[in-house]
Amino acid sequence: MSPLATIVLLSLTSITAYLISLTSLIHLLPQFIATLSVLFIIFNRRNLPVIFLVSFIVSLIVFGTNGIHSPFYFLVYFLIFVIALKEHPIISLSYSLVLILILCQSLNSLLSLVPIFALILITPLVWFVGRQSQTIIRDETDFLLWLNLKFKTGITTIIDSTSQLQSTPLSYTQKEHLKKIKTSAKSLLNSSEKLTTEISSTPDEI
Repeated sequence: MSPLATIVLLSLTSITAYLISLTSLIHLLPQFIATLSVLFIIFNRRNLPVIFLVSFIVSLIVFGTNGIHSPFYFLVYFLIFVIALKEHPIISLSYSLVLILILCQSLNSLLSLVPIFALILITPLVWFVGRQSQTIIRDETDFLLWLNLKFKTGITTIIDSTSQLQSTPLSYTQKEHLKKIKTSAKSLLNSSEKLTTEISSTPDEI
């Protein structure tokens, strides 16, 4: 999914949650959240990331409990940091700005500006976390590429060469050394394959 589409969908989750908070449905908040979660799990045929459901639920809870005055306002911070770790930095930054605009509807005093300013100050930090997360992902990709293309190729070449040498006339000592080299190379190859599998199977999407 493109960054623009992700930004639009995330924004729609918060805008929809805000509009629902203005209706009588907000009095059935627990039942509404439970029903929505079940429906999302059953009918999510397009395999949309769960972050959209999380965004909607968090927004619904915060807006349904008095917006910036909500006792659950801290969930907004967790939400944008999770998005920063999982998505492109521009997505977390744009979504933070959208949340700020919607939350401004709850302003009713100078004191209520404090949570808004806190979110504004956190937004650059969210951008930084997102950039760092993307750097880590790129480094992981580069490492896997090197592991699969160069390291494994080199180790396989060593194993093949030692196998060919073992079939030639050699002294007992030379054969033992070749055997140790081959065994060590096979061990490294197995370890690299195991590491590749573990990294590739690590969940990277909410």
